Amino acid sequence: MLSAAKFPGKSNKRMYRSIFYLSFFLILVLPETAISQCSSLKVLKEEFTDAVKPYDFEGISAGVLPAGKTKNVSISVFSKVKYRLNFRTDNFEAPVIIKVLAINRQVLWSNEKDPENMMFEFIPFKTEKYFVEFTAPVSQNDDSRGCIAVVLSSRPY
Repeated sequence: MLSAAKFPGKSNKRMYRSIFYLSFFLILVLPETAISQCSSLKVLKEEFTDAVKPYDFEGISAGVLPAGKTKNVSISVFSKVKYRLNFRTDNFEAPVIIKVLAINRQVLWSNEKDPENMMFEFIPFKTEKYFVEFTAPVSQNDDSRGCIAVVLSSRPY
């Protein structure tokens, strides 16, 4: 049986260097590949700027959500303003459950009974922080993930 000591030194160095670079490449590129499947913020902004009219586009929060996990996004809202939240979910095997929660964690809206409902309009009673909670469905694939986004728009009330 051959041992590593019987191979010339340069071959071992090349082999280890190749393994190192391949590992480094996979660590850097694979997460980017998962993220690149999501629309960029610029693309989402272009898509939603006209779609939210007559509301004014305020901003977007987007990211990648692994299957079976929950992610919260906080938004600040002000009294006497009418808001619209548009939601976007891509690359999931089943519907994503979305909830809008007050700071005391009271559920103000949910798409749990109607997963196709991807918009929520409201007028807050006072200036406060709300949370948008995304819960991804469980998947058979441990590496499964999808894209989530919330678009905030407003207009005077």
